Amino acid sequence: MIPVSLPGGNFYVLMAVSLACLSTLLTWLAVLATSRGARHWLGGHRRLGTILMTALALLGAIFPYQQLGQWLDAERDAQADAGRRSVLNQPTRVAGVDMPAGTVLRLATPGELSTFDRARFPDGQPGLIHGLESTGLYRYAATARQPETLSVEIARDQAQEGWLCAHGHRVEFVMLGGQPRFASCHLAIGNQLDRQPVPPGTWIQVDPAVRGQPIEQAGAGARWLLRTEGSEPMEVERLSLLKLELRLDARRQLLGFEGLLSRETALGDMTYPAGTRVLSGGLRAAGAQPGDLLFSASRGRVARRAGGTDVAAGSSVLQAPDGAVRAVLSNRDAGVLDVAAVRVGP
Repeated sequence: MIPVSLPGGNFYVLMAVSLACLSTLLTWLAVLATSRGARHWLGGHRRLGTILMTALALLGAIFPYQQLGQWLDAERDAQADAGRRSVLNQPTRVAGVDMPAGTVLRLATPGELSTFDRARFPDGQPGLIHGLESTGLYRYAATARQPETLSVEIARDQAQEGWLCAHGHRVEFVMLGGQPRFASCHLAIGNQLDRQPVPPGTWIQVDPAVRGQPIEQAGAGARWLLRTEGSEPMEVERLSLLKLELRLDARRQLLGFEGLLSRETALGDMTYPAGTRVLSGGLRAAGAQPGDLLFSASRGRVARRAGGTDVAAGSSVLQAPDGAVRAVLSNRDAGVLDVAAVRVGP
């Protein structure tokens, strides 16, 4: 949602009063021009008539003055935009991007193509950004926290580094060494992970530490971060999860995940309610081993343990993949934050 600053209520009242006064004055002048009786009355009440006309004119002038000011501001903005607009007459490489003839650029500094912050490519002649056919792009300058970024619009689903990106969202690139490098996108229908579909709309990001590094040269560390936000669950390690965050290496092997159970789930002696938080990989809990799972019930929920004491919210259960309970820890000792209640389902 884009924030919009609205004038105060008094502004609209003043405009209504001004418009009413202007209408009254114009109507009075029309009557004076057509009615001898009206002119005779005004001649007999010159002082009162003058005061009334002056008051109506002063108040009535506010509305056209405000409209004139808006028109002048719009004209100034249009002239400024025209001065910052440039059309390429021939194919040109600008700021690391190959652009076809007919591309319309919006410049931050008039006359300097390298300062463009938006580009619109001509119909039928898409711009190519890292092999992606683009209809237009937005350019964001580098800051202390992130490098220069290109936000690219596409008219159809297209692949980047083996992932199919959806055309309903922009594809993000960062500029490294003067070249655009894939950074993130939202996934389209058709992506798979471990032979199961990835929910459309899932956001994928290249780990900033390995951006621009060829996949075939990538090491065993994290490369991909996937984050699902919709209501469609995804199964990981035989667990059905929502609001899932996956960390994958360059070969798409799972390094760790975090998510919420989409339904009541049993593992070994433990039964967890829907909405329970699950973590795997990089666990900081004492005694955790590779492949272990950490379950943390949300506030107001309880994990049931067959033949044992139930585990209330505020505590976490560390379990082996085969279901063996390694430990029951407080959330603080497990290294997790307390989780607010989450309602899953209709």
